Amino acid sequence: MVVSIACVAGKGGVGKTTTCASLAGAFAERGRRVLAVDMDPQSNLTSGLGFNPYTLQHTVADVLVEPAHSVDEVVASTRWQNLHLLPASPDLSAVEAALPTSLDRELRLREPLQRDCRDYDFVLFDTPPSFGFHTVCVLAAADFVLIPVQMSGYAIKGLKETLRTVHETRQRLNPRLRVLGLLPTFVVPRTRFSRDMLEALSAIPNLRVFETAIKVTVKLQETALAGEPVTAYASSSYAATAYRALADEVLNAVIADAERGD
Repeated sequence: MVVSIACVAGKGGVGKTTTCASLAGAFAERGRRVLAVDMDPQSNLTSGLGFNPYTLQHTVADVLVEPAHSVDEVVASTRWQNLHLLPASPDLSAVEAALPTSLDRELRLREPLQRDCRDYDFVLFDTPPSFGFHTVCVLAAADFVLIPVQMSGYAIKGLKETLRTVHETRQRLNPRLRVLGLLPTFVVPRTRFSRDMLEALSAIPNLRVFETAIKVTVKLQETALAGEPVTAYASSSYAATAYRALADEVLNAVIADAERGD
C-alpha cells in the first residue's frame, strides 16, 4: 500500500521543506521506498536533495501539463538508496496559466501518481507556502496532511487557514483526505512561550499533536546548503534523531488511523 503525505503550511519558514526532506531520509534509511514530490516553484526540496533546479531536463511540470507523461521518466534517483525525487523548477509557477480551464484540472497530479507510483511505500509532498493551485493539487492527491506549526504568535491563525483548506478540498475533491497530525517546530523548550504554545496545540480537539517536537538547531539550517537530508548530513545529531522518532510516530499514526477506519 502506498501512503501519501502532504506537508502543508500557509506560511513560509516553518520547517515544511526541511520536514519533508528529513522524513523522506528517515524512511529511506529504514528500507522504505520513498518518492519525494516537490510542488513548490521555489524548488527548495529539489535543491535540498542535491539537485540544481535550473539544469533539470524534466520536472513535475511535465506531468501536470501532460498527465499521460510517465512519472518514471521524470523521477530522479538521489544519492541515497530508496529515496527518489519528482523535482521542480521555477517554471512550475507558469503551469496553472498554461492548463485548460476544466473541472478536473486540480486532479492532474493525482491520476499520474496513482497510475505510476505503486511500487513506493511513501510519497511525501512539499507544497508552496500558500493555498493556491499547486497546494490544492497536492491535497487532491494525498491520503494525509502533516502540518508543521512554528512556535510563533501567528501559529494558531495560520493553522486555522490550513485546516479550512484541507476541509474544503476534502469536501470538493478528495473525501479520503485527513489530517495526520501537527508537528511543533522551532521549539525552544526552556521558554514559557514554547511551553504555552505546545499546551494550546494539545488543547485543540480531534487533532493529533506529535510527541516529537523539532527544536531550533543550526544543523537543520545547514542541510539546505549541503543538499542533504539531516539524517545523512548529520546522522548522529539531535535533529536526525528527532526526525527518526517522527518517522516512527507517523508510521504508527497511519496504522492507527487505518485500524479505526478513518
